[in-house]
Parts: sequence; structure tokens; C-alpha cells
Amino acid sequence: MTSSTPPADYAQLQALPARVRRGDPEAPRLSVKALDLLEALVGEPERVGTSSISQLAEWQGVHASRLTRLSRALGFSGFKAFQALFRRDLTGGAFYSTRAERLLDFGETPEAQPDAAWDRALWQQEMANLSSAVEGLDARLLEGAARAVIAARRVHVVGLRASFGAAHYLAYYLDYLRRDVQLVSPQAGVDVERALDLGRDDLVIGIAFRPETRVSVDYCRLAIEQGAGLVALTNHPRSQLAGLTDCRLVAPAEGPFFFNPMSSLFMLVEMLLSRIARAMGPEAVTAIRRREALIARLHVE
Repeated sequence: MTSSTPPADYAQLQALPARVRRGDPEAPRLSVKALDLLEALVGEPERVGTSSISQLAEWQGVHASRLTRLSRALGFSGFKAFQALFRRDLTGGAFYSTRAERLLDFGETPEAQPDAAWDRALWQQEMANLSSAVEGLDARLLEGAARAVIAARRVHVVGLRASFGAAHYLAYYLDYLRRDVQLVSPQAGVDVERALDLGRDDLVIGIAFRPETRVSVDYCRLAIEQGAGLVALTNHPRSQLAGLTDCRLVAPAEGPFFFNPMSSLFMLVEMLLSRIARAMGPEAVTAIRRREALIARLHVE
């Protein structure tokens, strides 16, 4: 690959800094500062894929033109073409394998560390995710989300693939507290068109961790077009789902794990359910007792 032939995918781009440092004659020639900038960008693929050029420039403390020059030095027509590699990686089927490959390259996998050290590293990062979620939480947004759930005529909860567990958990216990809660599930024959039933008095709670499931985002987008409100639970403030609403709760999911850490997401779900129940007061207790009585009458184990 020469400077006139850009990397074909994120994996090739990821390998590029090492090739430049070892003097690969096929690699483009980059200055020390340009190479440092490339390594910083490759190290934060989610941020690069979802941020604007000005946001990335501010993050790196450089002028936006530096990013454009770097993109062209790598053979791209401009920054947008360069960024497209990151976005394809985030939405493509190779997201998790790419993450796993990076962890292997960086020596952060169980094979590179004793089991106890590896387990502790995961635990420490999850604790950091939980702390970040709480420290970054806007109490007004959480309160607004709870009030919106209580006031809505109907509530649809959508979260597919990796997010389905949290969506099911939320919908199941929310159904204890109020009527007309629908868990959106294609496995049950419920698809995007169900959002056409929603209107101005309804609410969707969308859950999507990056790489986001297109159907979940499409469902939320269509619901908004129908006039419904949206509460978003996501692991990135600049995700597609977060961009659809001002009411977004962010669950950080960082760490040396092959897939998406989910502890902070479930914690936010619990906090939302708790805030709803507290806001409902005695009405919540009455609703829970009504459900428990039904379970007892039907002898549900």
C-alpha cells in the first residue's frame, strides 16, 4: 500500500502505525506528529466514528486542517472518507472480532496475564464504568425520564441483540408498575411497523449499545415521526440513538472485554425503575400487590 492507495478497512488502518514505525517501504511517510495523531485516532475508534472533525480536533488540541492533511497523506480524498472506515467498523459484523484482535495485540487477554490479574482488571473496569455512569448522570434527565414513563398512555421498550436482556428486564418490572407496556421483539412477530401505532401521548424507551442494531434505531426514529416521546439508554452520548432525543441516559462500557460490558446499563435500568416507583408512591405499592395477587392466584412458580 502506498500513500495513493488508502487502507481498505479499519483492520488495515489499525496495522498502519506499526508499519510506519518499523520503516515499511510500502507504508506512507508520516511525520512524528502525524503518526502520533494517527495512533491516537486508531486507539479511539468509537469516538472517531461518531464525532465531527471539529470535535476531534478539539480533543487532540490541533486544527481541523491537520486531520484533513493526515487523511490525504494516507491516500483518502479527505477526512470524511477516512472517517468512513471507522463508521463501517462500528456498524459491520466484524466489530467484536476487531476488538478481540486489538486486545490480543495489546497483550490484555487472559493468555497474557494470570487469571487472577485478568479477572481483577475486568472487575476494576466495570467498577469504573459504574462510577462514571453515576458521576455523569444528570438527575434532571433521570427524573424527566421517570415522569415521562408515568405520564405516557403506552410505553414500548425496544432493545435487540445484546441489549435485549436489559430491555426485557426493564419491560418486565415496568409492567408491575403500570399498564400498557410492550416489549418490542421481532422473535414475537413485532417489527418496526408496530411503531406506526404510537402517537403523541406514547413513549418509547430505546436501548442500543454500539454497534447499534439498525432495527432498534429505526423503530425509535419512526416512533418520533409519529409524535411519540423517546428515552434513550446508550453507551455513547453521540450514538445514533442518543442523537434522536434530548432525554438520554449514558451507561459507559469501557474495558478489556471482548464484548460490551453491561453492568452500568443494568444499573441505569434499576435506577430508572426505582425513580419511577418512588414518584408513583403508594400507587406503585398497590400495582405491585395487584400483580403479586394474580401470580399467587394462578400458582405461577
